[in-house]
Amino acid sequence: MYLDLIIEKGLLIDGTGMPGVRMDLGIKGNKIELIAEYIPGNNCTRINAEGMIVAPGFIDIHSHSDFLWLACRESESKILDGVTTEVCGNCGLSAFPLRGKLLERRKQGLSKYGIVPAWRSASGFFDIAEGINSSVNRAFLVGHGNIRACVVGYDNRVPDKDELSAMEKYLEEAMKAGAFGMSSGLIYPPGCYAECDEMVKLCRMVNEYGGFYATHIRSEGDALEDAIAEAIKVSKESGVKLQISHIKTSGRQNWHKLKDVKTLIERAIDEGVDVTCDRYPYIAAATDLDVVLPAWVYEGGIEDQIKRMKDRNTRERIAKEIAKADEGAFWSGIVISSVFSQKNKWMVGKSVAEIAEVQKKVPLEMVLDILIEEDTRVDIFLFNMSEKNLESILNWDFVFVGSDSSTRAINGILRDGNPHPRSYGTFSRVLGKYCRENKILSKEKAIHKMTGLPAQKAGLDRRGLLKEGYYADITIFNPEKIIDKSTFADPHRYSEGIEYVMVNGKVTVEKGKHTGITSGKILRKTS
Repeated sequence: MYLDLIIEKGLLIDGTGMPGVRMDLGIKGNKIELIAEYIPGNNCTRINAEGMIVAPGFIDIHSHSDFLWLACRESESKILDGVTTEVCGNCGLSAFPLRGKLLERRKQGLSKYGIVPAWRSASGFFDIAEGINSSVNRAFLVGHGNIRACVVGYDNRVPDKDELSAMEKYLEEAMKAGAFGMSSGLIYPPGCYAECDEMVKLCRMVNEYGGFYATHIRSEGDALEDAIAEAIKVSKESGVKLQISHIKTSGRQNWHKLKDVKTLIERAIDEGVDVTCDRYPYIAAATDLDVVLPAWVYEGGIEDQIKRMKDRNTRERIAKEIAKADEGAFWSGIVISSVFSQKNKWMVGKSVAEIAEVQKKVPLEMVLDILIEEDTRVDIFLFNMSEKNLESILNWDFVFVGSDSSTRAINGILRDGNPHPRSYGTFSRVLGKYCRENKILSKEKAIHKMTGLPAQKAGLDRRGLLKEGYYADITIFNPEKIIDKSTFADPHRYSEGIEYVMVNGKVTVEKGKHTGITSGKILRKTS
């Protein structure tokens, strides 16, 4: 039998959750051709995987590389963390559709990366993307926030009949073009203005096309149970498969809710709801600074938001509404990770409390002032989660591993800023810290959460398992060495222990180094 590549003597953990077995694996073209105890042959390349684990390539079910992969086609932070496929377009924010204020905002934000979005629709994006090589496969969701912004703008109101019809047309176009589903960000504008009925109607169409619905729910803290209940209601009434993004209990006052959260989800599963979640292995979130403000402040778009923040009476109203958060511990837990202008770069790595003290301002005044100066482009780390809760969540059977991040690199334009370490180390951290060191879950269970389970949920064709006839997306790692190296203080560091990565049969990482191969594909959902 002619083969292009044989991986020999490794412990194969196939992505099903079953125990690993020592087998050889043969690749022909872009597929796994043969799995056997021993595969003879000296006329092809052989990789000795003795002492290593051979797994399906990791699938990042919750990625935000929608645009930045265009600036770094090697996708280094992902591929060197063992990721071979990303599902992009989460939290209601996606590469398409792009119109009006949304388009202008994206152009401004992407300009520093040299990216100019030349498409407007999903089909236009796919046509362009398929002509660009990358090291990683990518599937895409369409963002509800994009759809709403294109039709309703940033108004806080229910769409009328014609507007809802227009939103459905955008959604249908994206699904027909190859989107795997729809995401929502019900904490961000304009998604935060959508009511449950709107989500149900749109998700019915997602379900008709066999897609899934990933949601950044309306609250991950004080109103957590209600937000989960709303997501489950949308799934029940529309029939759509539900993925709850980055499940967590935000804020010390909400850590005790974990048991109730699990019960709520398990009850829905028992009732037949197809609900799963994803989570990254860190206790700090990364988001926009203005997320601390009441939702009404965003209404109308960035210009209107800035006008409100400049108004003294409005500032007083904001202060009253978030008075419960105006405490030292709250502001100390918010650390600036990125700003747009050069003059405020000194703030990066410092907490809101520290910056306010330097500027001799109360924290909220400092927050509003910097949002105005930076045209709201301020990113933060939010340290408000429990390590104990994280360990429990990672072990729940219905929770996958997802980074909630975009691709980065230690050199070039994608070194810009101070990204969350999850951009570099999510999958290695789970296998190193939570499997090997803390023994929270087995390697088989962890790999199942990174491969077979997310592939099944997303509907990825012949990916996520080590199985004959499946695409040869494979990650080989040293179980004794694999670990994340990226930190909040020093984020631009690649993981260790990922020895080989194959994408569609091509060796993209060899002995821990990127080979420069770009054999990833743009994946389109087919009915």
